[in-house]
This record gives sequence, structure tokens and C-alpha cells, in this order.
Amino acid sequence: MRAKSTFISVMIICLCIAVTLAFVSCETLGISKKGPKASVSVVGSGKPGNPMEINGAGFKPGEAIELVLQMEDLPVIVGEKAKGITVKEDGTFKVKTAYPHKLYAIPGSWDLVASGSKGSSAKCTVEIKKP
Repeated sequence: MRAKSTFISVMIICLCIAVTLAFVSCETLGISKKGPKASVSVVGSGKPGNPMEINGAGFKPGEAIELVLQMEDLPVIVGEKAKGITVKEDGTFKVKTAYPHKLYAIPGSWDLVASGSKGSSAKCTVEIKKP
């Protein structure tokens, strides 16, 4: 009886491993067909009102980008609304803007989300310092 129980346990483990490997290989194939994953990064001091540079890569060419800094319950659109951000043919964008104004900047680590009009998106962490 014990041998049969051990055999069934081994078979269940093997089945779990096989299903996991099949899932991982399918995911890997899906990534290679879609191309590079979108990413966004920020360069700057983190002091409110000081300039920062936001760089994106792996987005769809011609896509319009909206940048939102998610501070607690106060999402803030980064940059000027009138100045549209358009992804270049190589899938990149670069924009210079300022951190949120010191009157509504909340010190801490927050997500900056870059959302594209054709479905691309990426996020990174932005450190906001005390004014």
C-alpha cells in the first residue's frame, strides 16, 4: 500500500513539473513574438520643482504617451497637457519636466506610470524628497 501511495505522489509531482515547464515555455514564446517590453526611467534630484528627465523604450512607434505620478490618492499628470509626448520610430521617447509643485508633492517613493494610446505601458519608482 505504501509503494502505491509513493508512486502516486511521484506521478503528481512529475505532472506538476511538466505543466509548469509547458506554461513557462509558452510564456517565453509569447514574449519573443511581441518584441521588447516597454520600460520607463527617471533621472533627477527628486526635489519638488526641479527638472527631471523621463525616458521610455519598447513602446509602439507613433503612440501618444500619458505620464501619471501616483501619489497616495492623488494621481498627478506629469508634464504639460498641451505638449503631447509621441513615441519615435525606434520605440523611445524622452521628455523633460518638473517634479510636482512643492505645495502638493508628497515625499516618498511613488509609481510613475507611462500609458500609451496603442496599449503599451510601463512604470518605475520615483523618489520625491521634502521641499
